Amino acid sequence: MDPMGLFPFHALFPDEAKHEYRTVIPVDDDDLPSRPFTFAECYCVDPDCDCRRTLLQVFDVEARKQVATISYAFEPPASPYDDEPQVFLDPLNLQSPLANGLFSLFRQMVREDPEYHARLVRHYTMWKQITNDPQSPALAKLLAQAPSSPKAAPKARPNEPCPCGSGQKYKKCCRDQDDAPRPPSRP
Repeated sequence: MDPMGLFPFHALFPDEAKHEYRTVIPVDDDDLPSRPFTFAECYCVDPDCDCRRTLLQVFDVEARKQVATISYAFEPPASPYDDEPQVFLDPLNLQSPLANGLFSLFRQMVREDPEYHARLVRHYTMWKQITNDPQSPALAKLLAQAPSSPKAAPKARPNEPCPCGSGQKYKKCCRDQDDAPRPPSRP
C-alpha cells in the first residue's frame, strides 16, 4: 500500500472520537476567547511508519473553522532527531492568529493531564492496529474515501449547492473547510 498521508481519527473510530476528542473553553486567558475549541486528531496510514505522533487540528466550534495545527510526539525525540521539538505548531498546515494561544493551551493540557496524553497514545495504538492490517475492511473503506482515490466523490464546484445540505453555494459554506474534518457534535 502506498502511503496516503494523514486521516482523522474519527474516520475509523467515530464513536470514540465523539466521546473522547478534547473540547475546551478557555477561561481567563488573555490570548484566547472564551468559546469552545475542539482538538481533532489525525494519524498516518503508512504501515511502515511508527512515528508515535499525532497531528491535532484545532477547530473553533462556533466559527466552524480550523484555527491551528499542532504536531505532537508522544516521547521526546531520540538521536539523531533530538534537535526536533516534541510539540510544535506545524509549519506546513493552517495557523490563525489564535494558534499560539491554542499551542500554549495544548502544552498545558498535556503537562497537567497525563490521562489526556495516555488517551492520545491509546488512539494511536487503535489506529495502527487497523492501518497495519492490509486485509482490514475498515482500512479499505477509509482509503476508498480518500480524496486522491478514484472512487471518491467529486468535489462541488464553487457555485454549486454545498454538499452539506445547507442550501448555500459551496463557496459561501464549506469550501474553506472542505479538506478539514468537522469537529464532532456535542451530545
